[in-house]
Amino acid sequence: MKNILSTTRLREDMLDQLENEFGGYEFRFVKSRDVTDSDREWADIFVTYGSDMKAEDMQAFKNLQWVMVMSAGLDDMPLSEMEGIHITNAKGIHKIQMTEYTIGLLLNFYKGIHQLNLEQERAYWRKQAVTEEIYGKTVHILGTGSIGSHLAGVLKAFGTETTGYNTKGGEVENFDQTLPVDELHAHIGEADIVINILPSTGSTRGMLNEETFRKMKDTAIFVNIGRGDIMTDDTVNAVLSEGYIRHMILDVFNQEPLPSDHKFYEYDNLTITPHASSKTPEYLTRAFDIFIYNLRRADDFNSMKNIIDNARGY
Repeated sequence: MKNILSTTRLREDMLDQLENEFGGYEFRFVKSRDVTDSDREWADIFVTYGSDMKAEDMQAFKNLQWVMVMSAGLDDMPLSEMEGIHITNAKGIHKIQMTEYTIGLLLNFYKGIHQLNLEQERAYWRKQAVTEEIYGKTVHILGTGSIGSHLAGVLKAFGTETTGYNTKGGEVENFDQTLPVDELHAHIGEADIVINILPSTGSTRGMLNEETFRKMKDTAIFVNIGRGDIMTDDTVNAVLSEGYIRHMILDVFNQEPLPSDHKFYEYDNLTITPHASSKTPEYLTRAFDIFIYNLRRADDFNSMKNIIDNARGY
């Protein structure tokens, strides 16, 4: 594997490191929209965020052996067309920023910070500015990977009880208990806060429905920093219009960007953020470090980090 095609824009210091350490490789850096079939045929390795890999392009990748996806999600990739191609991703690089983001949004809600800021702008002093606590809340987290485990650990510092859901209910660090995801409906009524971090797979798309939210406390908060397709827009509309729970905080959606005339903007029991929970300047640095680690092991794929099972999609 000698030819590396990248549609990921790298900093100068990263380009210098590649040149100095991997002088035996040939590199092409091309904008996604400018990639040609000639580039694809040339590439042994493709470094991408994933959205520029389409099923109709796969025939042109005649020599492709390894794809380094510089993000965790593989939603847009034609995995069924990639048999025999090794895939690694940037799983694990989001835990710090997504944890901080989630904690910030929860604090903003329970402490009413947004409302207090609006009152400051109006020079209004509210005499009884009582806020709420996260302390003592029961938190259920859907997804117990690196993000979920890190988030559970930080939440424990606030005095919460955390339950995690994964495929088989296997124990994971920082959770007070873990349960199989197929037991979600039996236990979700215990939660004050429910946070989704699950990836988009065949088994998770549409997993949360109206029944799920009807089983939750009417005082519960739901946060989605995973994937928007965990539930349909019809489900979201029903939950918000019927008031099954107290509030939703959504960072991901089935349609992105969310159009300005979308019905979601009409709800006052919904906080919308623009798919920003993982975006900080450190994102690229962490993803690049994984790429470098794996490139040093290009001749031994099994020794790489974050190997993807193409059939499972993660």
